[in-house]
Amino acid sequence: MHPRNPYAQNPPDFQALAESYVKLAGFLRDDATIDFSDPEAVCALTEALLHEDFDIEVELLPDRLCPRVANRLNYILWLQDLLDADTCDSNKVNQDAPIWGLDIGTGTSCIYPLLGCRLRTNWNFTATDVDDLAVSNATKAVARNKLTERILVVKTTPADLLLPNRVFRESHAIKYFHFTMCNPPFYSSSADYNASQSLKVTSAHSFTAATPEEMITPGGEATFVQRMIDESIELFRIDASSGNTWYTSMLGKLDSLKIVVGTLREHRISNYAVAEFIQGQHTRRWAIAWRFGCSRLPPDLARPEQPVPSAAVRGLLPPATGFTLNLRLADGTDSSHLLDKVLSMLEADFGEFMKLEKLRQRNHAKSYIVGYSSQGNVWSRKFRRKRRRDSEDDDHVGQSIAREVIGFGFRIFVEYAVKTEITRCVLHWSYGSDPIVFESFCGMLKDRIQSLVS
Repeated sequence: MHPRNPYAQNPPDFQALAESYVKLAGFLRDDATIDFSDPEAVCALTEALLHEDFDIEVELLPDRLCPRVANRLNYILWLQDLLDADTCDSNKVNQDAPIWGLDIGTGTSCIYPLLGCRLRTNWNFTATDVDDLAVSNATKAVARNKLTERILVVKTTPADLLLPNRVFRESHAIKYFHFTMCNPPFYSSSADYNASQSLKVTSAHSFTAATPEEMITPGGEATFVQRMIDESIELFRIDASSGNTWYTSMLGKLDSLKIVVGTLREHRISNYAVAEFIQGQHTRRWAIAWRFGCSRLPPDLARPEQPVPSAAVRGLLPPATGFTLNLRLADGTDSSHLLDKVLSMLEADFGEFMKLEKLRQRNHAKSYIVGYSSQGNVWSRKFRRKRRRDSEDDDHVGQSIAREVIGFGFRIFVEYAVKTEITRCVLHWSYGSDPIVFESFCGMLKDRIQSLVS
């Protein structure tokens, strides 16, 4: 589960839930559990959890897909992480600026928009679905929870674009979506669904009632997300404002994740993220996100170390956005002053071409360095040689720099571990489009820092 998921360490107490939500009490067995093969019991449990833990009132349909709260919550919390990463260099997360999300295929429960709006007061949603009953029930759920001003439910058709164009957004006063989300049907056909069920060694832990439309889509979930990728590329081509949108989807099959990551790499989209959610012994899900802007995720989101991704997932992770240099400082060297030494070195060597600043970490007393170069790898020999050539002809300086605009940003942290007496210099790649430029900066910084402490 996501580390902030409240159910990770505190499983639901069915007896206590039944006392506060009478409908669940009728399904409670003598051992204070419910029969997970009974769709009505599963719906009652989900309604009770949403009521008790999130102040969300819904009436679920036993013959429709019943969302599992902990699983859906994983996705929402991960989206929070993606959006909050863009405010790393602010003193606090901006909880006031409106955030707009698009939920593709919201279903009868409208679960993602309802959870998202309850957890973040500045989040707003457009929720779409092709099914009339889903749209009707989702609209009722939004009204029941008094969120009609923040959640717009829209009926679409299979022929419509999954990602609404600018005309749609402008008609609803939405400049762009900060994120999109989707939980597409797993299977490509009835035969695919039946084959999947036959491969399961034991019966499902929890019965899933659903219509064919909720479980099956032509080509399966991988094809569905590939369609999203194609649409996002075209949208960015004609509308640059969509560059900072996080396009995301949940996936139910590891094979689908492999196909989707392969498609992103084929299109040379390196700015993406993968998450793996393991819930108990029975459920494993994956999430994928990509964007076209140059803001990069912190290392713990781009290539998470906790929880450790499975071996199959590690090969699908995006390029590294972090580098750590472990140092044993010479006697008499104060690790607390190393950050200032690094800043002084960068200012002396690259201050003409870099914007450098020391900021304080959010909710922490420690500081870190933020750097940005509009001209990319200003530390390279190639840049210095070109700079010398341009200085010989001032008329061409501005023109040559304009042609070389790359854009590169970074953060540098210094941490001291008392137990190991190791000082860690941690570099985050925060902005840029070329992983090779980041690798070059890592090499340069490693040499310069080692010379400072030797």
